[in-house]
Amino acid sequence: MSMVRIGVDARPLAYPGTGIFRYTKELLSRMCRMGGEWYLYSPIDYEVDTLKLSNVHHRVVRLSARLRVGQLAHIMIPMWARKDAISAFWGPRHQIPLFMPNEVNTVVTIHDLVFKDCAQTMRFPGKQIEAFFTPRAMARANCVAVVSNFTHRRLAEYYPQFADKVAVIPGASLLQGATSQSEAEAGAISVPAYFLFVGTLEPRKNLPRLLRAFRRFVEETASGLSLKIAGNVGWGGQNIAGMVKELGISDRVELLGRVSDDQLRGLYSNAHTLLMPSLYEGFGLPVIEALSCGVPVVTSENSAMSEVAGPAAHYVDPLSEEDIFRAMERMVSDAESHVELKNRALDRVGVYDWDRSAEALFSKLID
Repeated sequence: MSMVRIGVDARPLAYPGTGIFRYTKELLSRMCRMGGEWYLYSPIDYEVDTLKLSNVHHRVVRLSARLRVGQLAHIMIPMWARKDAISAFWGPRHQIPLFMPNEVNTVVTIHDLVFKDCAQTMRFPGKQIEAFFTPRAMARANCVAVVSNFTHRRLAEYYPQFADKVAVIPGASLLQGATSQSEAEAGAISVPAYFLFVGTLEPRKNLPRLLRAFRRFVEETASGLSLKIAGNVGWGGQNIAGMVKELGISDRVELLGRVSDDQLRGLYSNAHTLLMPSLYEGFGLPVIEALSCGVPVVTSENSAMSEVAGPAAHYVDPLSEEDIFRAMERMVSDAESHVELKNRALDRVGVYDWDRSAEALFSKLID
């Protein structure tokens, strides 16, 4: 096993705070301890603190983003792969470099098919890149790993020729048991409870509708609950801070930006309810993270979110501000329903486990 050489497209590690960063980091940190020699390839810099192991080698050039590193990776990574004589390669996000040596066993992870199902929430260049590279990666891969049964079904509909390559390898939560006040204090997050949103601030996350529904909640209920929003600003040019000010809810909405793992643990620990009315998710890590902390979830009835949360969430039509508002209202007015969802949350979270997912992916790489 120690002689197995495995290459990884490490570019997702350059974008902390995203779900794909979390998925890549959590699986890598476990698989690297299972054996083999690991070679992490990236033309842009990333944090390596959690992967400082003797069997992990970092090949990083630190090029400027202006040099179109996405395209250069398709040349540089195969060059590194040949030099390091790897026998297996993992592409954690929808791509396998075009010139990867034919003899290398390859696994590509497909998180979603947004460019097919929800293309209006993507920038045109991103949509074109996904449409070009994703099917080519699946054709080249020996195994296509998907993060949910929902994504499996969508892939089978659009690309039935790849169905026999698919393995479902889902994400999980790193926050199991984050329910005590002491852990919340460690995250330096204040009480009382609040609604919480976690995710990159981009069009697919449906924040304008969420904020307008929350304004109505503020105007029509006596609840003093605030809304905390944790996540980096993404693409799309949405001025969330400006929207909060325009809606007149600046005193009830806190934009936290990117938060550390300890802060995230504290945020979930003291949250009343997670609000995640996304337009589309291939998995939805914040859903399972909230459930693992015993936090009730309000989320969309579409895509993978109902699969992940099962009976442990209250579901809404993400296109209906009325529906989102009524869900908030119910979470604060119907204590019995809130407690029931809280109890179901901890029962649900055992379905997903990072260790099991890492073992499944590792077996595909060394197969």
